[in-house]
Amino acid sequence: MIALLAACNSGPVRDLRGAADTRQLSDAQQRRWHEAAQIDRSLRNKGLLLEDAETQAYVQSIMDRLFPEFRGTLHVHIARSSALNAFALPNGSIYINLGLLARMRNEAQLAMVLGHEATHFIEQHSLRQRENIDTLAVAGIATTVLTGIPFSGQLLMLGAMSGYSQDLERAADQGGFRRLTEAGYDPHQAPEVFRLMREEVDALDIDQPFLYSSHPRLSERIETLNRLAEPVTDGGEIGESAFARHIARLRGLLLAQYLDEADYKRLILILEDPQRRSDYPPEADFHLGEAYRLRGEDGDEKKALAAWQRCLEKAPDFAPVHRALGLHAMRNQQPAEAIIHLRRYLALAPQARDRAYIRSYLERLEGKKP
Repeated sequence: MIALLAACNSGPVRDLRGAADTRQLSDAQQRRWHEAAQIDRSLRNKGLLLEDAETQAYVQSIMDRLFPEFRGTLHVHIARSSALNAFALPNGSIYINLGLLARMRNEAQLAMVLGHEATHFIEQHSLRQRENIDTLAVAGIATTVLTGIPFSGQLLMLGAMSGYSQDLERAADQGGFRRLTEAGYDPHQAPEVFRLMREEVDALDIDQPFLYSSHPRLSERIETLNRLAEPVTDGGEIGESAFARHIARLRGLLLAQYLDEADYKRLILILEDPQRRSDYPPEADFHLGEAYRLRGEDGDEKKALAAWQRCLEKAPDFAPVHRALGLHAMRNQQPAEAIIHLRRYLALAPQARDRAYIRSYLERLEGKKP
């Protein structure tokens, strides 16, 4: 995935074998550990992390299952970014973006990503990096990008200019796969996250260096992981129900974040697919309707209305859908219907930030003075 702190080679680098090894660091390791800790504090202080103790504990428990000898050293955090990515810092801090976590479908897929990122740390890939990159410069880029602005996906990925080499990414894939199988997870789930990324690259015509990797490399990684999994016939744990139970709320948060970012392409990509749509709550039809409204192509107004009406049927007390239907009725000269929905919106969301505007609309619709 991405390397936020890369470094020039500084002598032989050995793998970490357990938490005890982190108490015997070289000067180069100590320096990068300190820099990483500064980034940890900055991310936390800027409010760029998701504060959800229950979900974080669940994700951390999977990491501890994969790497029991590093319990207390590998710390998993959930970043608010909607981008499909995760990253490791040289001090054992592992960050997984909301956009990636909420798009996965089971625990085994999550285990592959965590195993991949933790392998970067354990094998000290930031010190093995072949490119001659100044660590402090990269740390400055990372700190600026991650803490100086909102967590907006593309800007976050600027850190990928210091990405790991193909050999190190391959080693991380293999290390993650090995840990996944040793922990008893289904190895056939290992390539699924890469497949998700490749589908998004193809569907959205993405050609950006900050994404996990290019289409050819994603295809290569999928093929490699498929070959590794092929000899395994007895499967393993997938963990769909536990994952869904812990991640359900995050999926709603991700849809809202896509909408805040006006990312209608991803909303439509996810929610038009019946299989993917089944992972999301009933309110997702509201977000799909908003995505059609934002896209504004021929026929999208009808599609938006149909999606909002489906949401109303499934989730009649979801305030935003009443707002959407009320404003749609206003635009289409249907005052009686607009009044019903806008009144209901205010009843369900009396503290809504736009309540003053909605009240002014109602006054005009009801023939009162503005």
